Amino acid sequence: MLTRSVIKLAGAPLAVACVLFALWVAMLAVPGALLIAVIYIMSVPRMIVPACALALAAVLVLLFWWRNWVSGMTMLGGLIAIALLVYVPTVSTSPAKWTAELVQLSFYRGALLRQADELRRRGVSPAVAAVAIDGFGSMTSGIALDPTGEILLKPDERSSQWTATAGKTELGVEDLQARHILGEYYSWFHY
Repeated sequence: MLTRSVIKLAGAPLAVACVLFALWVAMLAVPGALLIAVIYIMSVPRMIVPACALALAAVLVLLFWWRNWVSGMTMLGGLIAIALLVYVPTVSTSPAKWTAELVQLSFYRGALLRQADELRRRGVSPAVAAVAIDGFGSMTSGIALDPTGEILLKPDERSSQWTATAGKTELGVEDLQARHILGEYYSWFHY
């Protein structure tokens, strides 16, 4: 009986925490969404944004605390978990960013596979496919399908075949930074 009560009291704050995490992942995954948010945030004084974030966190915890202390503690724990998922070890290498990259991969995987199949039909090997997803000015980011994994190597360590194939895509730039997502799929970014 007590366990059911605790689960019942913890359910709503956990759901709110999950929704907040999903909103952050959506902002990272949707092309241009983070840029739009930053533009709006930059239009207000710097201390307003952290103050509003802390005020929102305090209000959420207090609202659930008034319901029951178990709900309040669960909301506090949920907010701490979200902060850890978003910022640890860094924002660009956090579990939240990886989750956003998985969302992007699920959306763009078909385009990558079609591109790789087309390269194979033309006899190009290795069939390295890339899709640019987001960018502003000279900065571009996207996802790639690289069966060799050479995208993670330094430019001078990559094979000539890989350089010839990827050189025709966004992956051919010098300052490319790549990160493994899953299997043969990678996220990439360049300035």
